[in-house]
Amino acid sequence: MLDVKILLRILNTDNNSIDSILRNIDRYYYLNSTPKLDKQGNQLYDKYNRPRSRDIYPAIGKLKVIQKSILTKLLSCIKLPDYAFGGVKNRDNILNAKRHQGNKFFFNTDLRGYYPGITNKQVFNMFVKYKFAPSVAHNLTKLTTYKGMLPQGTHTSPYIANLVFAEAGSKLQEFAKNNGLTFTTFVDDLTFSSKQDFKHLIPEIIEIITSSGFRISHNKTFYQTNNPKVTQVIVKNNCLCLDSYYQKKIDGFNETELMTPKALGTINYFERVKKIGRTKKKKIFNL
Repeated sequence: MLDVKILLRILNTDNNSIDSILRNIDRYYYLNSTPKLDKQGNQLYDKYNRPRSRDIYPAIGKLKVIQKSILTKLLSCIKLPDYAFGGVKNRDNILNAKRHQGNKFFFNTDLRGYYPGITNKQVFNMFVKYKFAPSVAHNLTKLTTYKGMLPQGTHTSPYIANLVFAEAGSKLQEFAKNNGLTFTTFVDDLTFSSKQDFKHLIPEIIEIITSSGFRISHNKTFYQTNNPKVTQVIVKNNCLCLDSYYQKKIDGFNETELMTPKALGTINYFERVKKIGRTKKKKIFNL
């Protein structure tokens, strides 16, 4: 079993460096806070009438380097479930939408306060579950959590969040399989779909989510049948497409702008959605 000495060797560091980082942990994160707004651009407030914000805590310096090593040398060795598309190499929001192509009925929900809602205790238990020695799990938890929570904005957080959610995810996956549903996640965005109407199953889906310790955002919870969107991609029976906004944006680029990274990124994204939409699922997912 991996011990602390081997861990330090893998991460190319030593006890003194780790101790120094952990003693001065506030120096290795910075806060990037933006207000949470509704669709009309108005400030959102919590139940105590405090303005809501999206708080990002990117890591810097030696901690950032160590977290990259944790991701590439340790976390990425743990296989994530097939339903997970967010924060996973070679998977993206377009492939997430593709998995649902051909279905007619869609249920989308969003996990509220996803990253800050995952505690350092949950992260520690996750590492132990995946056979890390408690002493190693303790060190890894301290190096990947901040202020008792999983910080949004670090290299390690998306992968860790997927692993922490895996227990709830396996229950949802089993429920989906037993009821003929397609189920995927993209970070905190959950999608269920089927060729048959399954609206009557929604209370059971929500019960599995909430009984597993997660909360849903009611204002981001929808049951869709008409041009449903999955992670910002419109899913039709025989294709995938984007809002007309993208085509208008592309048409609005002049000749000079067409060669800029911004324009090329928009055009490539637009074309990739079309290409993936035309490709047969079995060629993408080895079905």
